[in-house]
Amino acid sequence: MLPYHYEHRVRVRYAETDKMGVCWHGNYLLYLEEARGEALRATGHGSYADMEAAGVMTPIVHIDLNYHHSSFYDDELIIHVYVEEPVRSRICFRYEVVNTAGELVLDGKTILAFITADTHQPCRPPLALRQFFK
Repeated sequence: MLPYHYEHRVRVRYAETDKMGVCWHGNYLLYLEEARGEALRATGHGSYADMEAAGVMTPIVHIDLNYHHSSFYDDELIIHVYVEEPVRSRICFRYEVVNTAGELVLDGKTILAFITADTHQPCRPPLALRQFFK
């Protein structure tokens, strides 16, 4: 089912901002993690918890983010999550984060590897994900 698109919304909380009310840049990694987890759950083929229970871990091996526009306390952000390539030993998530005014706040990608929980060696992703993202 490629390309896959999922939309997730978050609101910038007061504790995530600096003295000027600007969202701290490191928080975007947390927003993307939340959106990525929900995007996987929305496929109907499992979650990170399901994969971990099956002995498969998914560490991030690459992050590439581009910041375009600040976001502020109480802004609602729309996170578009895309998977555009078949899943092999890695999965690449691409992101576009926009505010409700339609301004691009951030874009980028993360690449996660599939490894076994016990040996930390590369492994194939669960069959259901391979079949869904082909």
